Parts: sequence; structure tokens; C-alpha cells
Amino acid sequence: MSIEIFTASFKLCNWLGVCPSFSIYQHLFTMKKITVLCLFVFGMISLAKAQVSVGINIQNSRNFITVGTDTDKELFGEARLGLGRRTGLELMGGYNFVRKSDVNVYVGAALGLFDHYHPRRDRYYDDTYLAIPFGVFLKPFNDKKFGFVIEAAPVFYGEYGSYLRGGVGFKYTIR
Repeated sequence: MSIEIFTASFKLCNWLGVCPSFSIYQHLFTMKKITVLCLFVFGMISLAKAQVSVGINIQNSRNFITVGTDTDKELFGEARLGLGRRTGLELMGGYNFVRKSDVNVYVGAALGLFDHYHPRRDRYYDDTYLAIPFGVFLKPFNDKKFGFVIEAAPVFYGEYGSYLRGGVGFKYTIR
């Protein structure tokens, strides 16, 4: 009952435009859900003893938190949570055409499912897009679980045009 009252109060205040402080509570509630989800996913990964990679990509259009399969395999996949004013989701499948102990070079295909931030920076575009990432995964340390990512990807975004996205990041493989 209290959630229904909170929701009704929130909708009324937003409609009237007099209670901007309620949006803070909504964001805190969303952050709690994301925190619980992350704890659950990492807990399941540690119990499964699977080879999973986690990382952060810092790119010119937006930053991504990544969770995926082992990047040392010939074929690998990633789910990328885009951060910014709004969150977005990108699913990427990659193929390592160079696999060495110190470096992997890959190409892939990515599908952005919603909330894409175009570099025109005039607004968010709530539509799907296609990206073709090319990247290098460098593992300079003796422990080959940690490495650095350098990636560039042309992004094709329907009627709004295309652009080249690039960035750097790091990954850690849980084995």
C-alpha cells in the first residue's frame, strides 16, 4: 500500500511540477535494484567457477561496464551497460583472429538495443543501432587475467547517420 501511495504522490508531483525531490528517491530506488542485480550476478559467477570477463570501456560517446565470456576464446560475447545521463544496453559478439599469450586482436558485431547517445549531443535517441568493433586486448602482466582494451567501432544509426566511436578500457577474467 505504501508503494502505491508513493507512486501516486510521485505522479501527481511530476504532473504538477512542484516536487522535484521525489525524482531523487526514484533514482535511489533504481540504484538499489542495480546494486542487488550486480551482487547477484557476481555471486553466481563466483559459484559457477566459469571463465567470465568483467571490465570498463571508456569511449568517446559513452562509458560501458562489460560482462562477458572469456576473451581468450576464439569466439566470445559481451553485454555492455552504457552509462551516462541514461543507461543503455549493447550486446556484442566477437571473433579473435589473433590469439597470443600477450595480445588478442578481434572484430565483432554489436547491437545497441535502446537509449543510444549520438555525438551530436542534442538529445538521446531511443532506437537500435549496429556497431562493428575492432579491438586489441593487451595482457602485459605475468598473470594473464588482467589486460587493457583499445577499441574503435563504426556505429550505424539509421536515419541519424553514423560515426566512429573509440576508446580504451580494462578487463579482468575470473577463472
